[in-house]
Amino acid sequence: MPGALFHLAFVEEIYRLSNLDWDKLTFMAGNLIPDMAKNKMLSHYRISTCIKGFMVPNLEAAGKDLLVFDDALKMGMFCHLYLDHYFIKNYLIPSFMWDIDNMVICNPRNDRIWSIEDFFSCQGMYGAYSEINWLILKNGLISMDTINRIPEVLPRSGIPFFDDRHEKSWKRQLDEHLSDKRDYTGEIFDYEHLWYIIRLIASRYVREVLQQKGY
Repeated sequence: MPGALFHLAFVEEIYRLSNLDWDKLTFMAGNLIPDMAKNKMLSHYRISTCIKGFMVPNLEAAGKDLLVFDDALKMGMFCHLYLDHYFIKNYLIPSFMWDIDNMVICNPRNDRIWSIEDFFSCQGMYGAYSEINWLILKNGLISMDTINRIPEVLPRSGIPFFDDRHEKSWKRQLDEHLSDKRDYTGEIFDYEHLWYIIRLIASRYVREVLQQKGY
């Protein structure tokens, strides 16, 4: 659900909080792989949530395939799903009022209302991601120097549904997103609260996933 820069900045936060000795670029590459898969139902191990129509990664099922502690790539893939799961459950769902029966979404911070179609569009949530992308870079949560060191052709995972990928590379997709330069309005996402939640998720990942293996 969050974009590539969110996931890469999440990795930087995890490294800041832990003593990981995995190759960071490999771990970052793994974080990019799930969104490159053609079949996101499979690559995201999707299950339903408390909100009709919303789905989150099934971390228990994903862990059976991806929690391989001597494989930085697969651990990165699991990390992507971990952020998606808790971003949706702990930030996206609680931050808005979801009137699914009437097909509308309300932001209680400003009483702005969208149709579901408008919310999940470039003028809605995906445009808000573009606003946040530039703040991520401006505030140094991830650097373009680090991003440019990640290989454009991501490694193969050995899992068929992850390795059946879109032709357009993640870097080309990211360049397209970054070409959408928008000033921050906060109309949809409150940047400070969003990153507070993401930092909490990173701390939880370190406690739940890494510390059990001594990282």
